[in-house]
Amino acid sequence: MTSESINQGADRLRGAPARTDQGMGSLVRLPEFPFDVTVSASERQAGLRIARRAGAAQRVLNRILGVETRLSLVVLSRDDWRSQAEVSTYGVTHRARDGRLIVGAEPADAWHSVSDYFAHRLSPRARADLTAVHGVDPTNGRGPDLRALAETLIAHEIAHLCATQSRLAFPRRWLEETFANHALVAVLGETDPAGLRRVRALADAGATLADALPTLAEFEANFGSMDVIPSVLAELAITRSAYVAYSVYQAQPLVRLFAAFRNSRLSRDADYELGRMLATRVHPSIAAIPLRFACARVGRAA
Repeated sequence: MTSESINQGADRLRGAPARTDQGMGSLVRLPEFPFDVTVSASERQAGLRIARRAGAAQRVLNRILGVETRLSLVVLSRDDWRSQAEVSTYGVTHRARDGRLIVGAEPADAWHSVSDYFAHRLSPRARADLTAVHGVDPTNGRGPDLRALAETLIAHEIAHLCATQSRLAFPRRWLEETFANHALVAVLGETDPAGLRRVRALADAGATLADALPTLAEFEANFGSMDVIPSVLAELAITRSAYVAYSVYQAQPLVRLFAAFRNSRLSRDADYELGRMLATRVHPSIAAIPLRFACARVGRAA
């Protein structure tokens, strides 16, 4: 799923003018990590917490996939965001032009909008079940509190770095997101079972709201420019399939997905060849992701 997984809907903001003031200002370095970590001085505790999550994701993916992901992390307060980030909207995780991963010390405000959507669309029983897992959003007072979940999505961003640095050649954007979402599930499964429960609960709730799910063609064509809600629902649908694969075989489908698209001989462009390869070499639930989107559209038309 994703700071990109849910913040994917805000990716269109990444085209905002880059900031030109690159002075360190009130930023401090945290020397206790094996990778570069810079945080706003006023957000040291949040920086420590997020850096620990990033380090855990880096270690788990290194052990599972056998690759070391190079990482430089910047965790910013709202005040420092104005001068240090390269997109204007606070909390939208992004890779800077120099390769640093820039994260907000607090989640993006769009998470409250996502919570509000679920609050209004879910049945009272389903909403109660979801808030029992997440707590209640302090802003809208009804929907799930998604702040803790938002912070766990740093693992999704580390997975994207891993894929880029390993030169994985995904022929479809949904496969790129599948890799990152499966990595998120695998990392949380090993390091944060409560976090994995939050991800699963939101994905299960999202599956009941499939009438707002975009088609896979829309997801591919408009990735980075879609509204937040359909972006979120698409990422949740992909995450749910990744969770099914993980629940049966743990990280094995992730390893196979990594190998399939690291080896250009195994990658396929034609949809039928791609589906057959995914079903036989990765996991049937991953091959069935396009069908999930198609079935949702058929149900909506009916």
